[in-house]
Amino acid sequence: MNLTELEEKISEDSTKSLKIPRSKHIVVNLGEKTEEIDLCVLSNTQVGLTGAHFNTSKEDAPFRINKLKAHIAELAKNPNAKVFLGGDLFYFPGGTFDYRAIYSPSYDDQIDLLVELLEPIKNKIIAGYSGTDEVKIFEKDGRDLTKELMTRLGIGERYCGQMAEVDFVFKNKLTGFKPKKVTMLFDHGFLTANTLLTVAKKTEDLQTKINGKDFYVTSHYNKFFISKQATLQSGNKTRMIKIPNYFVSVGGYRDYPNRLQSNRNVSPAYTNNGMIRVFVVPNPDRNNVRGHDYLGEPKFKVCQELVNFGRPCPYKFDFDIIDEIARVKEFNLLVYDGISQKLKQKIESLNNENALKVLNEYYKQEETPDQKTLTKKVKKNIREKKGNDKPLVIDEDGKGR
Repeated sequence: MNLTELEEKISEDSTKSLKIPRSKHIVVNLGEKTEEIDLCVLSNTQVGLTGAHFNTSKEDAPFRINKLKAHIAELAKNPNAKVFLGGDLFYFPGGTFDYRAIYSPSYDDQIDLLVELLEPIKNKIIAGYSGTDEVKIFEKDGRDLTKELMTRLGIGERYCGQMAEVDFVFKNKLTGFKPKKVTMLFDHGFLTANTLLTVAKKTEDLQTKINGKDFYVTSHYNKFFISKQATLQSGNKTRMIKIPNYFVSVGGYRDYPNRLQSNRNVSPAYTNNGMIRVFVVPNPDRNNVRGHDYLGEPKFKVCQELVNFGRPCPYKFDFDIIDEIARVKEFNLLVYDGISQKLKQKIESLNNENALKVLNEYYKQEETPDQKTLTKKVKKNIREKKGNDKPLVIDEDGKGR
């Protein structure tokens, strides 16, 4: 093979190679009545693990299907739910093709199971992206199961490949009916992370890939947490604007993310899930400028709240009530401070009086004869003075007495 043939082969390989798309950008325009959305990422089920590896020292319990079904039922009833498929929904056991065929349900069977599970919420799925197991299946067996799943659900155009970039555009009374964009980046993640510190570091590293997002979400590490940081952006010629960034890791539905961890000194994975309520409100701190008109905050603030599944009474934010409660709390604090100050003064006064009584009693017992004589004289003078201070009484006949 000469250099020209090598160049031609390289050119042919680059055009013929099959790849999972890197990412896809989706924009969701919300209605004027939508003031909040509830995000939920479903991941880490590995449905094909059921029935695999009977003879093993490792824990290979299937995923918590009843919990997943309960969450799906609640999402189906939530008009503001926005669902993402976060990878590792399928199971790749490894080994040869024959080994995989023996120890795991077929890929078609796994797709059928997930289609049946996700059918009630298919219209709420905004995006889906591949995880570690899906990438291995694609590389070994040439099938992109996440894409096939979403095609079966009738939402194949929402398949994003390895990452999903999603913009939600809020336009409601809280934003003055002006569009306010909330940007998000969803990524499955890579390798393992057994501590929250490592998970946080890997999630925050997404910001180095694609900067400027409001939310960064990972779904591989089976640990649920939400952290907040802030970045500075140029607002105008003289001021920097502090923008909040949220970093989110979601849990899965398996007790252990992989078989090896089940018989090591590793704590079980977080098998619960939750919804992240996202909303945009006017920022009360927008005029809070610090440092000689240098650092300020945006006109609108992007906010989030963790909403657990099974909460009996979902509620909506009423910011007028929140402001009124804040004013009442402030008034109560002022009343509390006033009462505390008066009580403190009263206690100090009582302490002083009691101390004087004790000192007087003590020194009264220690008086010398001369001091006793002097005390008698003083008391006599006081009685005489009191007698002179008697009020004048005038009778009706005009005579005084």
